Amino acid sequence: MTPNNATNTGMPSNPALAELRDIHLPDVVSWWPIAWPWWLMLILLIAMLGFVIYSRNKNAWRTVAIKQLQSLDESDPVSYALNCNRLLKQICFNKIDVTCASLSGMAWLNYLDEKMKKPIFLPDLEAFAFVPDNPNVSLDTKALNKACQQWIRKVPC
Repeated sequence: MTPNNATNTGMPSNPALAELRDIHLPDVVSWWPIAWPWWLMLILLIAMLGFVIYSRNKNAWRTVAIKQLQSLDESDPVSYALNCNRLLKQICFNKIDVTCASLSGMAWLNYLDEKMKKPIFLPDLEAFAFVPDNPNVSLDTKALNKACQQWIRKVPC
């Protein structure tokens, strides 16, 4: 017994079926070139990565300065104050303005506090201004350390 649509010759019995051709599948969809939203997301990702790298490099000096500050010996208050003074002058000279090199005393503390929104050194650490001239000044090294760290973290440059 033969099927309804075929004869013994293997040809379809319906002439309309004889005109049909085989089904050709389309090519596999490629992932390249990607659509425009993917390009936009890729560009934003690269821009964010660049910003993170830029901001890390821009503020890397703060981390180095705080590590230098923490490595100073606090046992001798005069030596500690002089080293803090040198570190702050070095930061100001390299990052802010070279005119700070000639400042000393109260003018130096005013200069440091002018860079901040809220004064850090005045009036509590006025003795810090006079350590280079008068080594017998009593100075709280813990408060000086805290003030220097705060100034390094918050100074705009």
